[in-house]
Amino acid sequence: MAPLEFLGRLHPIVLHVPLTLLVLGGLVEGARRVRDTPFRKATSHWLFGWGAAFAVVAAATGWLLAANESVRSDQRGTLEWHRWLGVAAVVGAILVWLTNRWETRSPRLYRLRLPLAVFTAGAVIATGHFGGALIWGHDWF
Repeated sequence: MAPLEFLGRLHPIVLHVPLTLLVLGGLVEGARRVRDTPFRKATSHWLFGWGAAFAVVAAATGWLLAANESVRSDQRGTLEWHRWLGVAAVVGAILVWLTNRWETRSPRLYRLRLPLAVFTAGAVIATGHFGGALIWGHDWF
């Protein structure tokens, strides 16, 4: 097995870390709208920072996996949705982390943060759905 193929096969293991961190981050951001505290801000910053870093790794291993595995023609559309929603989740996670870091510079960033966090958490969940459909099929439920 080639090294890049091996790295791609780590995707099913790696993906659970950013999935958990980013969905929890979305919940913490929602809680910050109810009552913002320094602890919640630090928690959100930590969850989205590490979630974004691991999401980059998960996306990279996913692209490697797709490049080294054969995909049936009827799964191509599902793979494309999975792939690009994953990229959107990575970008969203980075943007939430940045808005969290820079929010004191601009009040507008405060208003952007929650919608970005909800978008990111939703993109992560949708990405997981399409990834599951690739493995288990669309009729799993």
